[in-house]
Amino acid sequence: MLIQYRWLPAVIASVALAVPVAVVGTQPITTAADAGQVPDPAATLVSIDPVRVGKDSGQPMDIRITAPIQGEHLSVVVLSHGNQLSRTDYAPLVRHLAAHGYVVVQPDHPDASVDGLMPPGEQPADTWLIRVRQLAWLAQNIGAIVDATPLLEGRIDVTRMAVIGHSFGGHSAALVMGAGSGAQRQRFDVPAYRAAILLAPPGNFDGLTDAWKQRAPYLAMDWSTMRGPVLTVNGSADMTPLTDQGAAWHDDVWKQAPRGRVMCLMTVAGAGHYLGGIDSFLRAPQGDATVERRTRVFGVVTAFLDAALSPARGADFKPQGDDLECK
Repeated sequence: MLIQYRWLPAVIASVALAVPVAVVGTQPITTAADAGQVPDPAATLVSIDPVRVGKDSGQPMDIRITAPIQGEHLSVVVLSHGNQLSRTDYAPLVRHLAAHGYVVVQPDHPDASVDGLMPPGEQPADTWLIRVRQLAWLAQNIGAIVDATPLLEGRIDVTRMAVIGHSFGGHSAALVMGAGSGAQRQRFDVPAYRAAILLAPPGNFDGLTDAWKQRAPYLAMDWSTMRGPVLTVNGSADMTPLTDQGAAWHDDVWKQAPRGRVMCLMTVAGAGHYLGGIDSFLRAPQGDATVERRTRVFGVVTAFLDAALSPARGADFKPQGDDLECK
């Protein structure tokens, strides 16, 4: 069961909000990394939205927080949305993670849609950079955000934090894991993120069409400096207008990442850009979303996070199945 709290603009002094929350009793949930448990479909989850943070930092944003009502020493996952999506998307994935014992933080980036409507006007040319700075700010201030939220106070281990990025968010997540921006000759490594999962991230700049090379110079990347553990998940039917190279273009992140740092690639047969249903069964292309694909993706995602955020830091992740390989 999901309980949602919507608090209008309300909130934050310098960092986060502090509004009393009603606690609803349910079955206890311990941390996934400690218990190695499967998600509890009967778990009561809470979603707090919107929470406005960073007002005085130059990185103001609205975030959504979804968490199990009970449980201690919970790990944190920051979920970076795709281009013109928002903090309100990815509900199936978010609920799965929260039921598995994770606190999921979803920021709105500058390109976020509002209630399904595209943002007005042109996106800032440095949207990609603002995204990275927002992820860095969240990593640095997650403790203050947690302490200001009564539901979460004292229940989170802020030393166990990972980032997940879908599509454009995969680009953002790779940068905070130490990948270099070839266009700017910059690196934005944020060590607080101990692991990353890149869902259908963009591939190599050289594979872009000429039009997209003009539009997106920030997609020139150097993944050779990216640290692990990193799991990349792509769909074998993910055809994007950004490239003429087909679905395999998305694999460039993994192919060009260094060996020996727990770099893994999962290829979801027949899945498109939403990987068989990470957001909704209604997302295009129709027909690629199935219960089987979603179950497989969600299972590998949580297994990877459990291993990466445990004391072994990824050493216990054992790839199983023909669709998954690590280097």
